[in-house]
Amino acid sequence: MFITEIVKSRGHLLTATDRKLVGVLRSHPAEAAFWFANDLTAPLGLHQSAATRLAQRLGFAGYPQLRDALRQDYLAGNGPSQRLKGRLDQHPLDEVLRSFVDDEVEALRALPQHVSQDELDDLAGRVLAASTVYLFGQGNATVLVDQLTRRLQRFGVRPVALVGSRRDIAEAVTSIGPDDLLVVFAFRRAPSVLGAVLDLANAEGVHSVLITDTLLSLQPSPSAIIAAPRGGTDAFLSLTVPMAISNALVLTIAQGAPEHAVRSLDRLGAVLDTFDA
Repeated sequence: MFITEIVKSRGHLLTATDRKLVGVLRSHPAEAAFWFANDLTAPLGLHQSAATRLAQRLGFAGYPQLRDALRQDYLAGNGPSQRLKGRLDQHPLDEVLRSFVDDEVEALRALPQHVSQDELDDLAGRVLAASTVYLFGQGNATVLVDQLTRRLQRFGVRPVALVGSRRDIAEAVTSIGPDDLLVVFAFRRAPSVLGAVLDLANAEGVHSVLITDTLLSLQPSPSAIIAAPRGGTDAFLSLTVPMAISNALVLTIAQGAPEHAVRSLDRLGAVLDTFDA
C-alpha cells in the first residue's frame, strides 16, 4: 500500500497526531481516495490543517496532492483475481456470507454521508425534464444500466442504453441533444470510450451526471458527480452501493411526480393484462 511505503521512509518526521491520521488512511483506502481534509480530521476532533501538515511531512505540497496520490494508488491496484482473493482472505472460511453482509451493511450505512438527498432531487428533476435519458455503462455497470432503463420505462421516461461495442454506443448516442440527459455509471477506472461520450455531450450542451466511487477527476469532466465508496478496502467490491443510489433515485423520481408515475404504472398494468388475456 502506498501510504505504508511512504511512511517507512518519512516516518521519523511524523508526530503522534500524524500517526493517528495515517492509521485512518490505512484503514479506509477506498474512502480516503476521495476524502476532503475535513473528512479525515473531523472524526478525530482535529482541524483540517492537521491534514495539510501531515501531507507536507510526507513530501507533498498539500493535502489535495496527497489525496491524488492515494487515489492513483487505489485505482492502480491489483487485478480482478487478486481483489477477489483479498476479499476472501478477510472472511473466515465458514462465515463468508455473514462477513460479506456485514461489510455491505457498513458501506450502505455510510452512504448518506457521501450522497445527499439534494443531489438526488436535482438528478430526479433532470430525469423528468429530459426528452431522452441516455444511460452509459460498461462491464459490470451494464447491470445498473439495465435496471435503471427498465424502471424509467415504467415511469414513462424515454431511456437509451449506451452499452456494447464502441460502434453500438456511437449509433445509439448520435441523436443526443441539449434537451437530453446523460447518466454514467463507472467505477475504479474510466472505460476508454467514456471520454468520447462526454466530449459529445459537452459539445451538444447536454447535462451529464457520473455515478461512481473514486472517479472524481475525469477529463472531460461531467457536469456533476455523485460519488460514494463501495467498501472500506480495495479488494473485491460489489454493486450494492450504486444499486442503492439508483433505487433511491427511482423513489425520488416517483415522489417528485407521483401522478405521472402512478399513471404510467397503471398503463403498464393494463397492457400486461391484455398480453395475459
